[in-house]
Amino acid sequence: MKQQTQTKILGLTLIMLTLSMQAQLKERIKSHTAYLSSDELEGRGQGSKGIELAAAYIAKQFKNNGLKPHNGNSFYQKFSVPESIGLETNIIGYLDAAEPSDKSIVFTAHYDAYGIRKEPGQQDSIYNGARDNAVGVSALIELARTFANEKAPRHNIVFVATAAEEFGRHGSKYYVNNPLLPSNEIIICLNIDGFNVSGIRTDYFILPRQGIDFIDKIESILRPSAWYYNSPNWVDGLNKNFDTASFLSNGIPAVTIWVGDRLKDGSFAKPLPFGPIHTPDDEINKYWNWNGVEEHLQLYKTIADYFLENPNGIRVTNPKLFTED
Repeated sequence: MKQQTQTKILGLTLIMLTLSMQAQLKERIKSHTAYLSSDELEGRGQGSKGIELAAAYIAKQFKNNGLKPHNGNSFYQKFSVPESIGLETNIIGYLDAAEPSDKSIVFTAHYDAYGIRKEPGQQDSIYNGARDNAVGVSALIELARTFANEKAPRHNIVFVATAAEEFGRHGSKYYVNNPLLPSNEIIICLNIDGFNVSGIRTDYFILPRQGIDFIDKIESILRPSAWYYNSPNWVDGLNKNFDTASFLSNGIPAVTIWVGDRLKDGSFAKPLPFGPIHTPDDEINKYWNWNGVEEHLQLYKTIADYFLENPNGIRVTNPKLFTED
């Protein structure tokens, strides 16, 4: 009887610890997102003081999470943008493989937004970019924390907060051409552009769904976790819109994963009235529901964990789908 009681107490303690860790994760993502999408950061436009503050914040988080800087003591990767006076900055940190390896999984999330734009009749001129993509960068930061707290991975894991995505994907293009580890040894790029703030969901879809041969593989990886693949047709029109295109056009496997509206009981929730992206209304509002962020984060991690152990056998079948016209 005493042993049964102790076992029950241990079980309850583990449940409480798990719930506490989930709550802390949710609060950290909320805090990152609130800062990165605040008016203080001026919409994180190219060349702005706000994007410099965002870069410093992300670099600090990478350092605090235990990532190694990609270049000596610096997390910054500077690059030029055509027809722009100043330099833009990718923020790059990484985790070494347990044994020497040239292979890497690359996580990306762009941290730039539209900045400040004064339009006629528009009261708010700051394009805060909360869903696109402050929350995605927040997820990137917390994925880095999660992996850093585990044993060293079988292959390297690189975390890249890209700049200058909104107007030409310049940051991701620069990284592909100037990688930390050989581009031809990148196992897969897992890009985070947008993140689930609609509440707990159980379905997902993959962008792109054409030109790659590993959607079935990702389905099989996620099926044991009760995720359901459910892709709308309109995703085919977004092949060139994400940082993934910089990798895919060079034959490097890459995906962005969004969740849908399927609830745990199998029914579908109505879309929530978020502020449209690329407008001043893309801010945190009362409709944001953070309860699904842990599951979405775990979805990305589950895929990465699989490919860290099984790095071969996936490919881009049609890189031309992702090249610019």
